[in-house]
Amino acid sequence: MDRSDSASRWRKLAQVFTRPVLSAVAREGSVRPMHARMRAAGMTVTKGSPIAPLLDECLFNLQRNYRCEYVYKAAVGDRIVFGRHSPRTASLQVELPVGRSIVDLAVFNGTSTAYEIKTEFDSDKRLVSQTPDYLKAFDQVFVVTHADMAERCLSMLDTRVGILVLNDRGRLTTVRSAVSADGRIDSATLFRMLRRAEYQAAVGRLLGPQPDLPNGQVHAHYSRLWATLSPEEAHRAFVAAMRDRTTQPHSVDFLTALPASLRVLGYATPLSAVQRQRILNVLH
Repeated sequence: MDRSDSASRWRKLAQVFTRPVLSAVAREGSVRPMHARMRAAGMTVTKGSPIAPLLDECLFNLQRNYRCEYVYKAAVGDRIVFGRHSPRTASLQVELPVGRSIVDLAVFNGTSTAYEIKTEFDSDKRLVSQTPDYLKAFDQVFVVTHADMAERCLSMLDTRVGILVLNDRGRLTTVRSAVSADGRIDSATLFRMLRRAEYQAAVGRLLGPQPDLPNGQVHAHYSRLWATLSPEEAHRAFVAAMRDRTTQPHSVDFLTALPASLRVLGYATPLSAVQRQRILNVLH
């Protein structure tokens, strides 16, 4: 495939890295759904060919010719979680609801970092409403974008928001560093991001065992107790809960066994243990 190929073909190729396709592979125990998207995009696919090199080739072609959102997500996952940190100690969340917004990526290690992506195909209009939500929940907030949008982001966004640029070689360059939280974390925002079992465990650990309550009273009870925590305590409990979501050995083993090009999609797609094993069987 070369640069003269139409955007339509690149869009079709980008569909390889979508949740419905990976879910279909998990259901069928076959890479047929991936091969179908590759062929639709004009790739030559030989039956029986190893799929991992083909997936890496797909992502490489997208990085060179059609820098869609997945290209940016894969770069953050590879450089931050699997490069700077480790999937055993750092959790990656994909499309995480935060207030009235949904952050593209969030990394939790010893602290919390949000990454909002704006590609060459995106508008920057919503950034002014998205980033204030993220500043209430995360220690550090970054916008990951391209060189042409970086200058505008510097002038329009809160100076506490960092700016990263994805360059032509797939590397992330810091244009402006993010400023760590200093009293701006909103505990109520964190509480709304946690699952019921997570906030129950956190409150029990920090404030002691709680009584058994009817289902209709649980949320209000734990919300009141959570409000008594300091923002620092709430943030530490929030980070610990988010880290636990993907740093368990069974999750780490699955994610590290995936081709590098598929790891972010592995984080993003809900899969059972049986489905994960089916995927690994057909990939290897």
